[in-house]
Amino acid sequence: MTRYIIPITLLALTLMATAARAETPANDLAQVARVRQAQLMSAMFDLRRSRLGFEETVTAIRQSASKKGWRVGPTQDAQADMTRAGIKDAPRIKVIPTCPSDANQRLARVSQSYKNPIPPLPCRITILIDKDGQVQVIKMNTAHLARAAKIDQLAQVMGEIAAEEEAMLKGIVD
Repeated sequence: MTRYIIPITLLALTLMATAARAETPANDLAQVARVRQAQLMSAMFDLRRSRLGFEETVTAIRQSASKKGWRVGPTQDAQADMTRAGIKDAPRIKVIPTCPSDANQRLARVSQSYKNPIPPLPCRITILIDKDGQVQVIKMNTAHLARAAKIDQLAQVMGEIAAEEEAMLKGIVD
């Protein structure tokens, strides 16, 4: 009989915890999840208003990146892709694949001296029109990642990349 005490106790505790959690309204849990997701997104991504119109922003970012010697790939028209996929009223979104030319090589060098691999940067800048009609520019928040890095070499490289991104976007975003 004593061999059943521990499993029965664990089962009872699990049922009590489940019942207590069930008392919390689902809406409250969903709200908490949305807030946490928004906090994570605001830390990971840098969203800024453009000083220019939509197409002018796309052109200015491509030109500025090219002047800085960055790799610039073909612009993806995400709105057209969504429309082809059957989404009506797709928002106006374009994605420019661009990154400082040696950014990921610098990260790879840091990764070699560190026991865990460091993933490459996504190297994308997204331009969109928000629900208020404002042109917004979104990119990875490299500056935040640099501050959060626990490896000095990584923090230094990420900080340098963040400074290059700031210089490239100067005069385009607020």
